[in-house]
Amino acid sequence: MNITYSINNPVKAESLIDVFKSVGWKKSKLDIVQAFENSYYVTAWDGKQLVGFARAISDKYYYTNIFDVVVRPKYQKKGIAKAMLNLILEEFEGTYFYLSYTEGNKGFYAKCGFKENARCMFIQKEGPSKATEELLNPKTNPFDEL
Repeated sequence: MNITYSINNPVKAESLIDVFKSVGWKKSKLDIVQAFENSYYVTAWDGKQLVGFARAISDKYYYTNIFDVVVRPKYQKKGIAKAMLNLILEEFEGTYFYLSYTEGNKGFYAKCGFKENARCMFIQKEGPSKATEELLNPKTNPFDEL
């Protein structure tokens, strides 16, 4: 197994969705495309197969939020998630890093240096975002005026 890592490389939404499905997460193609287009992301490859990815959003000065650190089960516990996370930490060094984790992954992030913070809050997403709604139901068609 020779894992290679890429930064912001072209990747098919179907490949990303397949990795999400491998860990039991359901994501739509439209949501995935929008999320990755607006993120800094690292992908992990075994040959031509996408085996994992991690993404972040940052102001590059104060804050960086890390999302979706996902690795296919067959490739877990081989240092892939940590390597991708380290690439993000290096890219945005000097910022405060925040992330939310899924059940069972708290220990992994603690080993990577993250500490729990009781002062974080969030608002649960319900339904598609405004941007997704506008893509699905545009008010005007820009091609109507041509």
